[in-house]
Amino acid sequence: LVQHIVSQWRETFSRSVTTKFNCFFLLPFVDEFHKYLRRELQQVYAGEAESIGDVFDLVAARRALESKRDDLMSECNANMKLQEKFDMVSRMMREEQERSPGSPSQRSRNSR
Repeated sequence: LVQHIVSQWRETFSRSVTTKFNCFFLLPFVDEFHKYLRRELQQVYAGEAESIGDVFDLVAARRALESKRDDLMSECNANMKLQEKFDMVSRMMREEQERSPGSPSQRSRNSR
């Protein structure tokens, strides 16, 4: 019981320290990010910057999204093929079980 209580204290303490540590280092970023983003967008709208691509790298984001989509599509196709193999094996096992005369299902039918 004492070990459990102490381990819970440690876990709570470490969670609290982690949260405070992250807040300490991330709060300045959170406070300043919206100002930076607003300045950059105002420059784009004012014509001082060439395009919104200077603020956001849309080409890289699009490439990353297309790559992720392609990976997901190939994973989906691989999962479908695997499911088909499992279905085939299951069907073969059912057929073999129905054909064999000493199968448990055949014995239960014969005993009735």
